[in-house]
Amino acid sequence: MYRMHKIVPFIIQVLAMDLSEKDSIQYLSDNGFKISTRYLYILKNKVKRERNNRLTLIAKSEFRDQHIQRIEQLETIQKEYWKLYRQESKPINKAQILSKLVELQTYVSTYYDSSRYVMEQSIIQDPRKKRKKIVESEQQEEIGVL
Repeated sequence: MYRMHKIVPFIIQVLAMDLSEKDSIQYLSDNGFKISTRYLYILKNKVKRERNNRLTLIAKSEFRDQHIQRIEQLETIQKEYWKLYRQESKPINKAQILSKLVELQTYVSTYYDSSRYVMEQSIIQDPRKKRKKIVESEQQEEIGVL
């Protein structure tokens, strides 16, 4: 038996590539994992059962990082468009750049809207944060802030 953390990424790749049984065994063998057909099915079923856990992990960590990266990329593109706009002398080219800026705004606003949604969901899903928010609200009410 192989250590699960080492073979699981290759099982995920086998599933993603939708390889046949024979091709899966060969692919795993080529990557240093000689396993039986029976064990292949055990591993594939285990990976399939744990999809939600992997998705949750991605949503909690990688999604936020990618989301922030996309926003930063769009902001960088926007700054570069404005730089090009200031450098351009032809009105037709300036108009095209402005058109691209308007187009870019739809993407930027979508990311900001979804950022707000992600933040709201993280507060709702983390009971400690929710409890902290309730306690803070109660404290503010006691001192007459609300």
